[in-house]
Amino acid sequence: MAVVPASTALNDWDYWDYRRRLWRDWDMVDWDLPYWKRLARYNSSPDLSRVIVNKDGFEANMDVHPFKPCEIQVKTVGDTVVVEAKHDKRRDGDNFVGRHIVKRFVLPRGYYPNDVRSELSSDGILTVKCPPPVQTERSVYVRQISLPYLRLKN
Repeated sequence: MAVVPASTALNDWDYWDYRRRLWRDWDMVDWDLPYWKRLARYNSSPDLSRVIVNKDGFEANMDVHPFKPCEIQVKTVGDTVVVEAKHDKRRDGDNFVGRHIVKRFVLPRGYYPNDVRSELSSDGILTVKCPPPVQTERSVYVRQISLPYLRLKN
């Protein structure tokens, strides 16, 4: 005898469908495969983008290898860098595949959006860079606006 919740919030709950999905996801057949190959089995892949902020500046890397360079657009909106890559449906074997990726990276405080540069490597890794803010030293003129302060001795 199975206990099935009778809540109205779970009215679409199917015990057997739940068991089927649970055992499908916990299938022990390919636990010897690397995790990225197991994820590919479920039509998902790991997010390979990463952001680094250090003394050399801001750097964001992302994998855009399925896209041609003309299909990739990098723009800045305020203090945000928006990377958009899109191609229409194309034939991929017997199927049609259309891809659209949008990534947003917020620049740290003090970094200027006008200094953002991007590079695409031959293996499909897009690198967005922004140099660190320049710390300049300047001399400030001190102007006297009243009589000097005199201290009276007792």
